[in-house]
Amino acid sequence: MILFSGLSLSSTEGGRVRRAAMRCAVAASCLLVAGAALPRAALAHERTMDLKTSLAFIERAKQAAEAVHAHVAIAIVDEGGNLVALEKMDGTQLGSMKLAIMKAKTSVNYARPSADMEHALNGGNYMIGTLPDTLPAGGGYPITIGNKMIGALGLSGGEGETDANLAKEAVTTALQSLK
Repeated sequence: MILFSGLSLSSTEGGRVRRAAMRCAVAASCLLVAGAALPRAALAHERTMDLKTSLAFIERAKQAAEAVHAHVAIAIVDEGGNLVALEKMDGTQLGSMKLAIMKAKTSVNYARPSADMEHALNGGNYMIGTLPDTLPAGGGYPITIGNKMIGALGLSGGEGETDANLAKEAVTTALQSLK
């Protein structure tokens, strides 16, 4: 005889209750697992910064740079500032690779073109220069689809304004082709 919530059950009834309770527990676990997967499935249609997408942005940046005879390094980071892709055009100085990454990270960290940070610094807002992991120089540009930032492009190798203009042009034209 089994006591269950103050009820007295025979061993046959107790076995049925335990089996029913086990089925309920398994069903509840399945629902929890399915519920946890729902947000991910709902987000599956949203674009993220994967390698294929990042290479499309790099290709647009190379085309823009070649049109003005510039040699640049191009970095793409995801929304967390993690490097997804990096390419250095022939003839670009080696240091431009690190600068491109830093510009992209600056842009994604502060959700604005890195040129805005440069202009603020040049305008006398010297605090900008103390921000951690920040390069206040033109060439970083956020990549936003809808209202969601999915990453940023960083470009380095030319002068600041040239880098800023090329980055903006690359992101703008790549986003138009992705629509």
